[in-house]
Amino acid sequence: MKKKICFIVMFALMIITLSACGKNKVSLNDYVIEQREHLYTACDDLYCVSFSTGMREKDYNFDGIKNEMTPFGVLTFSRCEKLPLANDTYSYIVTIGESSYSGFLEKNNDNSYSADLEINTNGDESVSVQISFTGYTFKQDLENTSKSFQVDNATALEIANDELKENVEELLSDKNVKIEVVMKIMKDHSCDELKNYYWYVGIISTNGDTMGILIDANNGEIIAKKV
Repeated sequence: MKKKICFIVMFALMIITLSACGKNKVSLNDYVIEQREHLYTACDDLYCVSFSTGMREKDYNFDGIKNEMTPFGVLTFSRCEKLPLANDTYSYIVTIGESSYSGFLEKNNDNSYSADLEINTNGDESVSVQISFTGYTFKQDLENTSKSFQVDNATALEIANDELKENVEELLSDKNVKIEVVMKIMKDHSCDELKNYYWYVGIISTNGDTMGILIDANNGEIIAKKV
């Protein structure tokens, strides 16, 4: 009887050990301080708008610690074919469902203008934008482009976790090192096809090491990786 009990205990311990070995020691989700979730777009013959929304750290401070998260949205206005925008005052009105938000865009280094809003979307609301400047008003309903992605943000993060887990575990083996993760939606502007949208997952460590992975939003294929 004692031998039988001993065998059962040893077998149970072996199962627990094997189960633990099968689990990821690291989950990138525990370190995400900025995550884009939805992307809305619209264009006319001259101008384009993108509006990406998600969650990010409330007190945006790179310290290797994930703190309280808050909703955010980034509205970007640019010329088609990446031509420069004229120096002007650009006002905006963003309407999400029955709520409207207004303000002024700020100039970026890449000849676009943008605004940072403290709002998020669930992906199902109607979203429209009006941008006014000297002699022109851009007014469009935005399409939820990310709704057509075959790979959503959660799945892309899982792909990144599986691909980078060994590198991250090695990095975190130094107890003095901490990491933070950012997740963005990127696009190859040389083409308007859906296949040119990507999820980018970047990892930054407190010792200066960086990693990154680019994932095709249409099929989950890993386009590029830096470790």
